[in-house]
Amino acid sequence: MRICGARFGIRHVPMRMPFRFGMITLTASAQIHLFLEVESSDGRRATGLAADMLAPKWYDKDPDKSYADNLNDLVAGARLAVEVAMSVPGARSVYHIWRETYEACQVAGAGAGRNPLLASNGPSLVERAMFDGLGILLGVPYHTLLRENLVGIDLGDMHAELAGVAPAEVIPKEPLAQIDLRHTVGLADPIRTADITPDQRLLDGLPQSLQEYVERQGIRYFKIKVGGDADEDAARLAQIAEVLPAGDVTISLDGNEQYDDPADLMGLLDRLEHGERATRRLYDAILYLEQPLDRTVALDSTRAGAIGALSARKPMVIDESDESLTTFKESVALGYRGVSSKACKGMTKALANLALCQRFNEEAGQPGHYTLTGEDLTNVPVVALHQDLAHLAALGVTHAERNGHHYVRGLDYLPESERQTCAQLHAGLYEQPDDDLVCLAVTDGRIGVQSLQLPGLGVGVDIDPEATIPLDDWRPEDLQEAHG
Repeated sequence: MRICGARFGIRHVPMRMPFRFGMITLTASAQIHLFLEVESSDGRRATGLAADMLAPKWYDKDPDKSYADNLNDLVAGARLAVEVAMSVPGARSVYHIWRETYEACQVAGAGAGRNPLLASNGPSLVERAMFDGLGILLGVPYHTLLRENLVGIDLGDMHAELAGVAPAEVIPKEPLAQIDLRHTVGLADPIRTADITPDQRLLDGLPQSLQEYVERQGIRYFKIKVGGDADEDAARLAQIAEVLPAGDVTISLDGNEQYDDPADLMGLLDRLEHGERATRRLYDAILYLEQPLDRTVALDSTRAGAIGALSARKPMVIDESDESLTTFKESVALGYRGVSSKACKGMTKALANLALCQRFNEEAGQPGHYTLTGEDLTNVPVVALHQDLAHLAALGVTHAERNGHHYVRGLDYLPESERQTCAQLHAGLYEQPDDDLVCLAVTDGRIGVQSLQLPGLGVGVDIDPEATIPLDDWRPEDLQEAHG
């Protein structure tokens, strides 16, 4: 196929409660939408979609860059990716268009001062929109596109050790129908309902405290943010431990690069393991540590001993440091045992990393020793959330962090037509507890994703470009002026 047209739109996403992680606190965000017109070799056309939050201080944490600088860099990268993809000559497979776009954007991004992680975001938007458009053209869902390799993926082109491995050998025969929701506990989230003062109470029909989420949604998987100060983190984790539900729970700790010394992180683990009973239970439930170390330290070969010791205690997973197609392999040599899947980093890349995990597990003779995890960059409905969930369901990732439903009030920011279509077409994914609210349906800690198995990449809702802000008319400052 080929790309024959594109346009961008922006939507502002106000947040119902502040989301503090790493070095920032978000109270509103902007979501970029890509509408990509694709054409098959027989002349049929379809519009494929993709969307991402323009997240400041995640891709690039340079303190000399402002939030606006970060957002402008992401927008410039997205524009460049579309230009490159549209210039690829002739009718090519989705994989070849993405691969050429990815490599060209890496080179151009370096020249423009954009790090490899940031430079990969634009190509990932194009990749998702192509997947969506091709699935619509062929009338097949994302899982089928992968299983039958209708997109032309060549895993050996990315990793020589995967030569000859077909996507059908990597992913399950059927996509998942349900995924366990791993609830994000941000650094500013109230733990107990009693912690919320009357003037802070939202009363918007959704849970607010961690305690309420546990009681109302039956959550058993948790992703807890830590801030890099071992004393403060230990005290907060002790509070969280007191409200975790009885029985089996699973926890990941996410540092967002806030620890710059592995010894400090080891000290935090010591305090948890030897703390009070509830805290020891939390420690025992930790499945992995997600990117706790600053990226200047995380892949430093001189720290391999300390990194390996940490990962032997609680498996270490790279996230922000996963900048290139080969980073995961390089991290394994230092002792890491996992890598995150995030749509914003690339879906084909995640598939390849899953294949690498399986290969490493076979070589080690230890099933599950190396893992691909499902993480979130505040994916909100419709496009970003649906596409990431369809991707995780296809790859067989059984539990995943979700936080868009937590920090954003349901589908409030969407047009009424999109809200109602979601409620009707994706009734297993959403619920409508009253006339005023359409929101994610979480039952016994799980979300239903079976309705996403439709042509394309799981969207199934008409998104009107006219209902977005034209990118040419938008500035990052507009978000601050509109939402503070």
